Amino acid sequence: MSIPLVSIIIPYYNAENYIHECINSVVSQSYSNIEIIVVDDGSTDHGLDNLSHIQQLTIIHQKNAGACVARNRGLEAARGEFIKFLDADDYLEKDCIALQVEEALKHDHNTIVYGNFTIVSKNTLKPVNTRIAPKNQTATLLFSDLLTSTPLHRRYMLEAIGGFDTRFKNGQEWNLHVRLAGKGYQFTHMDKNIYFYRVHNAVGRISNTRKKQTEHSMMHEIDKVTFTHEALADMGRADLTGFISMRYWWIGRLALRHGFKELANLAFNQAKTIYPDYQEKWPLYYKILHTIIGVHIVEKIMAPLYAWYASRYFK
Repeated sequence: MSIPLVSIIIPYYNAENYIHECINSVVSQSYSNIEIIVVDDGSTDHGLDNLSHIQQLTIIHQKNAGACVARNRGLEAARGEFIKFLDADDYLEKDCIALQVEEALKHDHNTIVYGNFTIVSKNTLKPVNTRIAPKNQTATLLFSDLLTSTPLHRRYMLEAIGGFDTRFKNGQEWNLHVRLAGKGYQFTHMDKNIYFYRVHNAVGRISNTRKKQTEHSMMHEIDKVTFTHEALADMGRADLTGFISMRYWWIGRLALRHGFKELANLAFNQAKTIYPDYQEKWPLYYKILHTIIGVHIVEKIMAPLYAWYASRYFK
Protein backbone atom coordinates (compact mmCIF):
# COMPACT_ATOMS: atom_id res chain seq x y z
CA MET A 1 0.00 0.00 0.00
CA SER A 2 1.39 3.42 -0.96
CA ILE A 3 1.85 6.08 1.68
CA PRO A 4 0.81 9.71 1.09
CA LEU A 5 3.34 12.22 -0.18
CA VAL A 6 4.17 14.96 2.36
CA SER A 7 5.48 18.30 1.10
CA ILE A 8 7.76 20.16 3.52
CA ILE A 9 7.71 23.88 2.66
CA ILE A 10 10.57 25.98 4.06
CA PRO A 11 10.69 29.75 3.49
CA TYR A 12 14.32 30.89 3.57
CA TYR A 13 15.91 34.27 4.18
CA ASN A 14 19.59 34.55 5.20
CA ALA A 15 19.49 31.64 7.65
CA GLU A 16 22.76 29.95 6.68
CA ASN A 17 23.63 29.20 10.31
CA TYR A 18 20.57 26.99 10.68
CA ILE A 19 19.38 25.72 7.30
CA HIS A 20 21.55 22.59 7.20
CA GLU A 21 20.27 21.37 10.56
CA CYS A 22 16.74 22.16 9.39
CA ILE A 23 17.13 20.23 6.12
CA ASN A 24 18.90 17.33 7.84
CA SER A 25 15.99 16.99 10.26
CA VAL A 26 13.72 16.49 7.24
CA VAL A 27 16.00 14.16 5.29
CA SER A 28 16.50 11.97 8.36
CA GLN A 29 12.77 11.50 8.98
CA SER A 30 11.67 7.91 9.48
CA TYR A 31 8.89 8.62 6.95
CA SER A 32 10.16 8.09 3.41
CA ASN A 33 7.68 9.72 1.00
CA ILE A 34 8.70 13.37 1.39
CA GLU A 35 9.46 16.26 -0.94
CA ILE A 36 11.25 19.38 0.31
CA ILE A 37 10.47 22.78 -1.18
CA VAL A 38 12.70 25.66 -0.09
CA VAL A 39 11.54 29.10 -1.18
CA ASP A 40 14.47 31.52 -1.20
CA ASP A 41 12.93 34.88 -0.32
CA GLY A 42 15.63 37.07 -1.90
CA SER A 43 18.49 35.95 0.36
CA THR A 44 21.95 37.46 0.08
CA ASP A 45 23.89 34.73 1.90
CA HIS A 46 25.17 31.38 0.62
CA GLY A 47 23.25 28.98 2.85
CA LEU A 48 21.61 27.16 -0.06
CA ASP A 49 24.75 26.70 -2.16
CA ASN A 50 25.69 23.14 -1.16
CA LEU A 51 22.37 21.34 -1.12
CA SER A 52 22.16 20.05 -4.71
CA HIS A 53 22.95 16.46 -3.62
CA ILE A 54 19.58 16.16 -1.84
CA GLN A 55 17.30 14.42 -4.35
CA GLN A 56 14.02 15.32 -2.65
CA LEU A 57 14.88 19.03 -2.64
CA THR A 58 13.52 21.75 -4.91
CA ILE A 59 14.69 25.35 -4.47
CA ILE A 60 12.51 28.20 -5.72
CA HIS A 61 13.92 31.73 -5.91
CA GLN A 62 11.86 34.90 -5.59
CA LYS A 63 12.40 38.57 -4.81
CA ASN A 64 12.08 39.40 -1.13
CA ALA A 65 8.36 39.45 -0.40
CA GLY A 66 8.00 38.00 3.10
CA ALA A 67 7.03 34.75 4.77
CA CYS A 68 3.41 34.61 3.60
CA VAL A 69 4.26 35.02 -0.07
CA ALA A 70 7.09 32.49 0.23
CA ARG A 71 4.86 29.88 1.86
CA ASN A 72 2.11 30.41 -0.72
CA ARG A 73 4.68 30.03 -3.50
CA GLY A 74 5.78 26.74 -1.97
CA LEU A 75 2.16 25.63 -1.66
CA GLU A 76 1.61 26.28 -5.38
CA ALA A 77 4.55 24.01 -6.22
CA ALA A 78 3.69 21.27 -3.71
CA ARG A 79 2.47 17.88 -4.92
CA GLY A 80 1.82 16.28 -1.55
CA GLU A 81 -1.53 15.31 -0.07
CA PHE A 82 -0.18 16.68 3.21
CA ILE A 83 1.73 19.91 3.86
CA LYS A 84 4.18 20.69 6.66
CA PHE A 85 5.41 24.29 6.98
CA LEU A 86 8.83 24.64 8.63
CA ASP A 87 10.94 27.74 9.21
CA ALA A 88 14.58 27.56 8.13
CA ASP A 89 15.96 27.98 11.65
CA ASP A 90 13.75 25.34 13.27
CA TYR A 91 14.01 21.57 13.01
CA LEU A 92 11.75 18.53 13.19
CA GLU A 93 11.54 15.71 15.70
CA LYS A 94 12.82 12.55 13.99
CA ASP A 95 9.52 10.65 13.79
CA CYS A 96 7.11 13.56 13.62
CA ILE A 97 5.96 13.08 10.00
CA ALA A 98 5.37 9.35 10.44
CA LEU A 99 3.43 9.94 13.65
CA GLN A 100 1.31 12.76 12.25
CA VAL A 101 0.47 10.94 9.01
CA GLU A 102 -0.47 7.83 10.98
CA GLU A 103 -2.73 9.88 13.25
CA ALA A 104 -4.24 11.86 10.36
CA LEU A 105 -5.21 8.68 8.51
CA LYS A 106 -7.22 7.55 11.55
CA HIS A 107 -9.56 10.50 11.10
CA ASP A 108 -11.77 11.78 8.31
CA HIS A 109 -10.67 14.30 5.69
CA ASN A 110 -12.12 17.17 7.72
CA THR A 111 -9.39 16.84 10.37
CA ILE A 112 -6.10 18.66 10.95
CA VAL A 113 -3.71 16.85 13.28
CA TYR A 114 -1.42 19.05 15.36
CA GLY A 115 1.12 18.40 18.13
CA ASN A 116 3.40 20.02 20.68
CA PHE A 117 6.72 21.79 20.25
CA THR A 118 9.88 22.60 22.21
CA ILE A 119 11.34 26.10 22.55
CA VAL A 120 15.12 26.19 22.06
CA SER A 121 16.65 29.27 23.69
CA LYS A 122 20.23 29.80 24.86
CA ASN A 123 20.89 26.04 25.04
CA THR A 124 17.77 25.43 27.12
CA LEU A 125 14.74 23.39 26.09
CA LYS A 126 11.18 24.20 27.16
CA PRO A 127 8.39 21.81 26.10
CA VAL A 128 5.07 23.46 25.22
CA ASN A 129 1.75 21.61 25.19
CA THR A 130 -0.45 23.19 22.50
CA ARG A 131 -3.77 21.48 23.20
CA ILE A 132 -6.89 23.58 22.67
CA ALA A 133 -10.42 22.61 23.63
CA PRO A 134 -12.17 20.58 20.93
CA LYS A 135 -15.38 22.65 21.09
CA ASN A 136 -15.87 26.10 19.53
CA GLN A 137 -12.34 26.03 18.15
CA THR A 138 -12.67 29.14 16.01
CA ALA A 139 -13.44 31.27 19.06
CA THR A 140 -10.67 29.57 21.02
CA LEU A 141 -8.11 30.16 18.26
CA LEU A 142 -8.94 33.86 18.20
CA PHE A 143 -7.17 34.01 21.58
CA SER A 144 -4.63 31.22 21.07
CA ASP A 145 -1.76 30.63 18.69
CA LEU A 146 -0.84 27.28 17.18
CA LEU A 147 2.60 27.85 15.70
CA THR A 148 3.05 27.28 11.98
CA SER A 149 4.82 23.92 12.19
CA THR A 150 2.67 22.16 14.78
CA PRO A 151 -0.09 21.01 12.36
CA LEU A 152 0.16 18.59 9.48
CA HIS A 153 -2.11 20.30 6.97
CA ARG A 154 -4.10 18.71 4.19
CA ARG A 155 -3.30 20.57 0.99
CA TYR A 156 -6.90 20.81 -0.18
CA MET A 157 -7.86 22.72 2.99
CA LEU A 158 -5.12 25.30 2.49
CA GLU A 159 -6.15 25.74 -1.13
CA ALA A 160 -9.82 26.06 -0.13
CA ILE A 161 -9.09 29.15 1.99
CA GLY A 162 -6.50 30.64 -0.39
CA GLY A 163 -3.40 29.92 1.71
CA PHE A 164 -1.80 32.63 3.84
CA ASP A 165 -3.11 36.20 3.84
CA THR A 166 -0.17 38.13 2.39
CA ARG A 167 -1.16 41.34 4.19
CA PHE A 168 0.17 39.83 7.43
CA LYS A 169 3.74 40.69 8.39
CA ASN A 170 3.51 38.52 11.52
CA GLY A 171 0.85 36.38 13.17
CA GLN A 172 -0.01 34.87 9.79
CA GLU A 173 -0.39 31.38 11.24
CA TRP A 174 -2.91 32.73 13.77
CA ASN A 175 -5.07 34.07 10.95
CA LEU A 176 -4.61 30.90 8.87
CA HIS A 177 -5.75 28.63 11.68
CA VAL A 178 -8.71 30.84 12.60
CA ARG A 179 -9.86 30.76 8.97
CA LEU A 180 -9.41 26.99 8.76
CA ALA A 181 -11.49 26.48 11.89
CA GLY A 182 -14.03 29.02 10.61
CA LYS A 183 -14.36 26.93 7.44
CA GLY A 184 -15.41 23.98 9.59
CA TYR A 185 -12.19 21.96 9.73
CA GLN A 186 -11.51 20.28 13.07
CA PHE A 187 -8.12 20.48 14.84
CA THR A 188 -7.21 17.25 16.65
CA HIS A 189 -4.39 17.26 19.18
CA MET A 190 -1.77 14.51 19.48
CA ASP A 191 0.34 14.67 22.63
CA LYS A 192 3.70 14.29 20.88
CA ASN A 193 6.57 16.71 20.34
CA ILE A 194 6.62 17.71 16.67
CA TYR A 195 9.45 20.18 16.26
CA PHE A 196 12.00 22.47 17.91
CA TYR A 197 11.36 26.21 17.72
CA ARG A 198 14.36 28.51 18.06
CA VAL A 199 14.01 31.81 19.90
CA HIS A 200 16.72 34.22 18.78
CA ASN A 201 17.21 37.69 17.33
CA ALA A 202 19.03 36.83 14.13
CA VAL A 203 18.37 39.21 11.25
CA GLY A 204 17.67 36.26 8.97
CA ARG A 205 14.66 34.95 10.83
CA ILE A 206 11.82 35.20 8.33
CA SER A 207 9.13 35.40 11.02
CA ASN A 208 9.99 36.84 14.41
CA THR A 209 7.83 37.06 17.52
CA ARG A 210 7.78 39.21 20.64
CA LYS A 211 9.18 42.28 18.97
CA LYS A 212 9.09 45.57 20.81
CA GLN A 213 5.69 47.16 20.39
CA THR A 214 5.57 50.39 18.39
CA GLU A 215 2.66 52.48 17.14
CA HIS A 216 3.12 50.87 13.74
CA SER A 217 3.11 47.33 15.14
CA MET A 218 0.08 48.07 17.33
CA MET A 219 -1.79 49.45 14.31
CA HIS A 220 -0.94 46.23 12.49
CA GLU A 221 -2.45 44.26 15.38
CA ILE A 222 -5.71 46.15 14.88
CA ASP A 223 -5.54 45.56 11.12
CA LYS A 224 -4.96 41.83 11.67
CA VAL A 225 -8.22 41.57 13.61
CA THR A 226 -10.01 43.54 10.89
CA PHE A 227 -8.69 41.25 8.14
CA THR A 228 -9.70 38.18 10.15
CA HIS A 229 -13.14 39.58 10.91
CA GLU A 230 -13.69 40.20 7.20
CA ALA A 231 -12.66 36.63 6.34
CA LEU A 232 -14.99 35.13 8.94
CA ALA A 233 -17.84 37.37 7.77
CA ASP A 234 -17.33 36.07 4.23
CA MET A 235 -17.72 32.55 5.65
CA GLY A 236 -21.04 33.53 7.22
CA ARG A 237 -19.67 33.33 10.77
CA ALA A 238 -21.61 36.22 12.34
CA ASP A 239 -21.78 34.11 15.52
CA LEU A 240 -18.15 35.02 16.19
CA THR A 241 -18.59 38.80 16.20
CA GLY A 242 -18.68 38.96 20.00
CA PHE A 243 -15.32 37.19 20.21
CA ILE A 244 -13.84 39.47 17.55
CA SER A 245 -15.08 42.44 19.60
CA MET A 246 -13.31 41.06 22.66
CA ARG A 247 -10.11 40.60 20.65
CA TYR A 248 -10.26 44.27 19.63
CA TRP A 249 -10.75 45.26 23.27
CA TRP A 250 -7.81 43.17 24.42
CA ILE A 251 -5.59 44.88 21.82
CA GLY A 252 -6.78 48.22 23.15
CA ARG A 253 -5.68 47.16 26.62
CA LEU A 254 -2.28 46.15 25.24
CA ALA A 255 -1.97 49.54 23.52
CA LEU A 256 -2.72 51.30 26.82
CA ARG A 257 0.00 49.33 28.60
CA HIS A 258 2.47 50.59 26.00
CA GLY A 259 1.27 54.19 26.23
CA PHE A 260 -0.58 54.38 22.89
CA LYS A 261 -3.83 55.97 24.04
CA GLU A 262 -5.12 56.98 20.59
CA LEU A 263 -4.64 53.45 19.24
CA ALA A 264 -6.25 52.06 22.37
CA ASN A 265 -9.31 54.22 21.82
CA LEU A 266 -9.40 53.16 18.16
CA ALA A 267 -9.45 49.49 19.18
CA PHE A 268 -12.07 50.12 21.88
CA ASN A 269 -14.30 51.95 19.39
CA GLN A 270 -13.98 49.09 16.92
CA ALA A 271 -15.04 46.66 19.63
CA LYS A 272 -18.12 48.74 20.41
CA THR A 273 -19.01 49.41 16.76
CA ILE A 274 -19.13 45.81 15.58
CA TYR A 275 -20.85 44.47 18.71
CA PRO A 276 -23.00 46.78 20.83
CA ASP A 277 -23.04 44.27 23.70
CA TYR A 278 -19.23 44.36 23.65
CA GLN A 279 -18.87 43.38 27.32
CA GLU A 280 -20.76 40.11 26.86
CA LYS A 281 -17.69 37.85 26.48
CA TRP A 282 -15.56 39.48 29.16
CA PRO A 283 -14.61 37.50 32.29
CA LEU A 284 -16.56 38.57 35.37
CA TYR A 285 -13.56 39.94 37.29
CA TYR A 286 -12.73 42.30 34.42
CA LYS A 287 -16.34 43.47 34.06
CA ILE A 288 -16.38 44.41 37.73
CA LEU A 289 -13.04 46.24 37.60
CA HIS A 290 -14.00 48.06 34.41
CA THR A 291 -17.33 49.17 35.88
CA ILE A 292 -15.81 50.43 39.14
CA ILE A 293 -12.59 52.14 38.02
CA GLY A 294 -12.56 52.19 34.20
CA VAL A 295 -10.23 50.66 31.65
CA HIS A 296 -7.39 53.21 31.93
CA ILE A 297 -6.94 52.78 35.66
CA VAL A 298 -7.34 49.00 35.41
CA GLU A 299 -4.36 48.81 33.07
CA LYS A 300 -2.24 51.09 35.29
CA ILE A 301 -2.92 48.84 38.25
CA MET A 302 -2.31 45.61 36.35
CA ALA A 303 0.77 46.75 34.36
CA PRO A 304 3.31 45.60 37.02
CA LEU A 305 1.67 42.17 37.04
CA TYR A 306 1.96 41.89 33.24
CA ALA A 307 5.61 42.97 33.41
CA TRP A 308 6.36 40.34 36.05
CA TYR A 309 4.59 37.66 34.01
CA ALA A 310 6.47 38.59 30.83
CA SER A 311 9.86 38.59 32.59
CA ARG A 312 9.15 35.18 34.09
CA TYR A 313 7.71 33.35 31.07
CA PHE A 314 9.04 35.13 27.96
CA LYS A 315 12.75 35.48 28.66
